[in-house]
Amino acid sequence: MSYKILIIDDEPNNIEVMINVLAQKNYNILIASNATEGCKIANQNNPNLIIMDWEMPDMNGIDAIKTLKQNPQTALIPIIMATGVMLDSEHLKTALEAGAIDYIRKPIDEIELLARANSAIMLFEEMKKNIELQTELIRKENEIAQKEILNNKQALAKLTLRIIQNNELNARLFDQLNQVSQNSNQTGKKVISKIISNFKADAKNINWQEFDLLFEQVHRSFYDNISKKYPDLTANEHKLCIFYKLNLNSKEICSLTLQNENALKKARARLRKRFNLEPEQSLHQFLQQFI
Repeated sequence: MSYKILIIDDEPNNIEVMINVLAQKNYNILIASNATEGCKIANQNNPNLIIMDWEMPDMNGIDAIKTLKQNPQTALIPIIMATGVMLDSEHLKTALEAGAIDYIRKPIDEIELLARANSAIMLFEEMKKNIELQTELIRKENEIAQKEILNNKQALAKLTLRIIQNNELNARLFDQLNQVSQNSNQTGKKVISKIISNFKADAKNINWQEFDLLFEQVHRSFYDNISKKYPDLTANEHKLCIFYKLNLNSKEICSLTLQNENALKKARARLRKRFNLEPEQSLHQFLQQFI
């Protein structure tokens, strides 16, 4: 592979010296006689390395480095600063803080130039490989996460349907028990009433725990985001928010919560008032902002 090196320098003699040295390694050399032109060439050709002169008439090397680092297309390209004037430690610090990875002095030493150029290019190539590996890893992790969320969404939908169906069957059973209760004595009526009450409480708790666990896996940050804005929401109001976020209708919510429609209407009205919603505003649409 022929690596590309961009030389940005306003002195033709300096460019010639560096070309002669770098040509020994068959590098593909690009040339710019000023920083503005150099930035354009870098953006168009994406070189593997830039060797940047410090002092140039239109834009100095430090400003050129900052320009390149602010451009996503050129931000990762390694840059070696070359100068025969700015030689003390403070100048070195300035160049490195601007974004240069190395620093060579003029007049150019052949061995030093080759060594530093090769080192910078190898570093750049290794960094690109690491970025590609990280990008692929993130892609795979996101793919797995999306599949998991999809599976959880399907499981949540199935669970919702199962709870509704079970509660509808239970409601018919309760009606039958209430009919039996009418023909029972006071002791029998109390026993039947207690059985129904305990069954409803147990079913509600078991159903909610399973439902809540799956909902949190699908909508991980919903609780945190809505609680930050409305910290005084009660546990029942949180539940109601979840049902409306899922766009369940009143019948489904009543079935899930084992409450009548009149109680649900009152709870929904209190929730809308807490959110200060206008009559025409949809509660479901309002809750979609809490991801």
